[in-house]
Formats: sequence, structure tokens, C-alpha cells
Amino acid sequence: MPVLAEKVLSDRTLKALRLSAAGYSYNFDRMMYINRQAKKAFRVEFVDDNPESVIASHIQESKNGDDWRFYTNLPMSEGTEKELKKVLQ
Repeated sequence: MPVLAEKVLSDRTLKALRLSAAGYSYNFDRMMYINRQAKKAFRVEFVDDNPESVIASHIQESKNGDDWRFYTNLPMSEGTEKELKKVLQ
């Protein structure tokens, strides 16, 4: 069991380091990694549930327009997304 815990911790640490190096900071209230300059945010569950290569790919992908891009496991409601965009501006 300790080996599994070490692997989960190291995967989570690697992803957090990659996000931090790309300008993302963790917001404890929102449980998201947020980069206001890039206008992208990753839900912690999305980060935990996807391999590091997927996270890296999404960090580097370009987005169209000036709108926010949220990476989540489940779609956010329109109201939640609108409120989050307002708070993050």
C-alpha cells in the first residue's frame, strides 16, 4: 500500500509542478489551478484523474478568443461558469 501512496503523491506533485511552472496557482476556495493571463483553469479532480501528458497538452494548447477555458471532469452549469468568469476577471 505505501508504494501506491508514493506513486499517487509523485504523480500529483509532478502535475502541480508542471502547472506552477506554466504560471498556474492553486486556489483553495475554488479547488482549481488558475492562470489568469492564459485565461485557463483546471479543476483539481481533472488534474488528479488525467495523466500528466494530458495536463501538459492542455497547458500548451492555444485557445480561440478571449474567453476562459475550464478543464473539468463534468460540465459546469451555465450559471456556475458565468459566475466563475466574473470572479476571475
